[in-house]
Amino acid sequence: MKNDRLGLAMIAATLVVIAIVIGLMYVNQSRLYKEKTRVNGVALTRALSGVEYSQLLPESGESGLLRNLVNVQNNENLAYIAVASPDGVILNETTSAGSIIPAATMPSEPYAWFGEHNVISPGDGRQIREFFAPIIKGGQLVGFIRAGYYIQQTNLMSNQISSLGLMALPIFLLTTLSYFLIRRETKPLGLLSKKLEQVSLSYGGQAISPMLDHNYGDFMQRFDQFIQLVQARVNQMNKESFSSRTDAHLITYKQEKAESALNSIPDALLVIDDACIPTFANAKLEPILGVSREKIIGRPAVEWCKEKEVLAFLQRFKPGPSAMRSANIEYVSEGNPDQRISVAAFPLFSPRNQNTVFGMLIIFRDISNEYLAIQAGAEFVSQVSHELKTPLNTLATYSELLLDHATLTETEQVEAVNVIHNEVERMAGLINNLLNISKMDTGALQLVRKRVKLRELMQDAFDSMSNNALGKGIESELKIPPDLGSVRLDKDLFRIAIDNLLSNAIKYSNPGGKVTVSARNLDNGQIEISVRDQGIGISPEDVEKVFLKYYRVNSSETASRSGHGLGLYLARQIISLHHGTITVNSEPGKGTEFIVTFKAQPVQLEDSQDL
Repeated sequence: MKNDRLGLAMIAATLVVIAIVIGLMYVNQSRLYKEKTRVNGVALTRALSGVEYSQLLPESGESGLLRNLVNVQNNENLAYIAVASPDGVILNETTSAGSIIPAATMPSEPYAWFGEHNVISPGDGRQIREFFAPIIKGGQLVGFIRAGYYIQQTNLMSNQISSLGLMALPIFLLTTLSYFLIRRETKPLGLLSKKLEQVSLSYGGQAISPMLDHNYGDFMQRFDQFIQLVQARVNQMNKESFSSRTDAHLITYKQEKAESALNSIPDALLVIDDACIPTFANAKLEPILGVSREKIIGRPAVEWCKEKEVLAFLQRFKPGPSAMRSANIEYVSEGNPDQRISVAAFPLFSPRNQNTVFGMLIIFRDISNEYLAIQAGAEFVSQVSHELKTPLNTLATYSELLLDHATLTETEQVEAVNVIHNEVERMAGLINNLLNISKMDTGALQLVRKRVKLRELMQDAFDSMSNNALGKGIESELKIPPDLGSVRLDKDLFRIAIDNLLSNAIKYSNPGGKVTVSARNLDNGQIEISVRDQGIGISPEDVEKVFLKYYRVNSSETASRSGHGLGLYLARQIISLHHGTITVNSEPGKGTEFIVTFKAQPVQLEDSQDL
C-alpha cells in the first residue's frame, strides 16, 4: 500500500485539476451568457422604444411586431416581450411557452426610465432579468417596453461534454506514464541511502532508520539525519576554536557598542585618560573645535587645541586632585563670535574602586541658541516692563487728576477719560498678544472660521487706526475694490494681524508721511492685502529677522519708538494658520510694505460645510 501512495496522490491531483478546469469553464460560460443577455436585452428594448406606438399595438388578427421579433431572435431563454402602460398594465405581450409575465412597478422619474431589474416568474419561480425602456409619444410617456430573459441558462455544459472527455483522457495517460517514470528514477535512491548509512557509522553515529519506500520524501528524511550527524561532528571539532573567536568578537562588540552609544549622543564628546591624552572623540567634536579626530586622539592638547580657554581647562586634569572633581566653563569661539560653547568635565571612576579614576569625560555643547533665548527673554521682560510702566504712570496721573474733578472743566475731564481709555487699550493689546503667543506655543490656539465680509473688516481696522495716525500728523488712505467678496476667516485673530501691521506702519512713520492700505483679488483665486508706509524703513540684513519673536531692529530711530518685538511675529503666525504668506519690501529712509496673500474660500463652500 505504501508503494502506491504516490500513484493515488497523482490520481487525486489529476481529478482536482480536471474539476478546477470544469469549474472555470462553467464560470466563463455563465459570464458570457450574462453579457450576451444584457447586450440583447438593452438593444431590444432601446430598439422597440424608438418604434411608433401604433406598431407596438397591432390591430386584432395581426401577428404584430413583438411576435415577429421573438421568431427572429429564436432565443430559448427569452421569456417575454411586453408593452405596459406607465402604471404597469400589460397592453400587448408575446411570451415563450410556459412563461407568465410577472407584475412589476415601473419607474416614474425620467432618469430611471431606462434600466433593468430582477423579477420572479409567477409560474415556476425562475429568476428573470428584465430590461425596460420608455415609449414616448408627442413628448409624453405613454408606456414601457419590457423584455425578460431567464437568468439560468439551460444546457450550459451539454455542448462541452465531448471536449471535457478529450481533455481528461491525455491527463490520465500522462499521469500514469509519469508515475512509472518516477518509480524507475527513484530506485537508485536506495543504494545512495545505504552509502549514507555507512558514512554515518564511520563518524561514530547511530544507524539511520531503514528506507521503507523508494521516494524522495523518505530519502530526504534519511539525508537530513545524515546532515545532522555531520553537523554535530563539525560542531564538536570546532568547539574550542569557536569559543575563542566568540570571546574576541564579544570584546570587539562591546567596544563598538560603547563607541556607537557615544557617537549617537547629540553633544560633542572627548574622553581623556589619566595622563590627559585623548582616547576617544565623536564626530560632533570636529565642527566645534575645527580639528579632525585623527589629529586629536593620542596627542597632547597643546598640539591640536587652538582655544586658549579650552586648553587651560584640559590641562587642569593632569594627575592630581583636580582629576577627581567635575568642572565646567563657558567660552566664546575665537573663529565665530556668535558661537558660545559650554564645556563640562566628569571623572570616569572604576566600577570596582571609586578611588581610581580612568580619565575624564569632556562634554562640549553649543549653547548659542539658549544664550540668545535667555538674553532675548531678559530684554523682553525689560521691554514689557517698560511698556506696562508707561501706561500705568499715565493712568496714575490722570486718575489722580480726576479725583479732583471739581476743579476740572468738562473738556479736561473728557480728555483725561480718553487718555485713560487709550492707555488701557494699549495695555490690553500687549497682554492679548502675549496670551495669543502663549496659546500658539502650546498648540492651544485653534481657528474658528466664519463668513466674514473682508471689505467691512478692513474698513473697521482702518477706521480704528486712522484717528491715531491723524493725531501724529500722518495721512492715511484706504483702497478696497467694491467687488471684494466674503471669505471664511477667524475674524478676531485675522483682525489682530491686520491691526499689528497698521500700528507698526503708523509707529514707524514720521509726521507728514502717509500710510496706504489696499486689497485686491488676484487671478489665481487669492486675495492680496498691502500695508505700505513712508517711514524709516528696514535695512536688508534686518528684513529676514523682523518676524522673529522679541526681535527689534537695533537702531536709534527704532529705540525711540515703543515696542516689544511681538506684533510682526504674531501677525505672521496668524497668517500661517490661515494658510497664507506675508512678505516685506523695504528700503531704509523710504518706507516699508507688508504684503499678505491668502486663498479666498468661496461662500458656497462655507454653505455646503454648514449643511
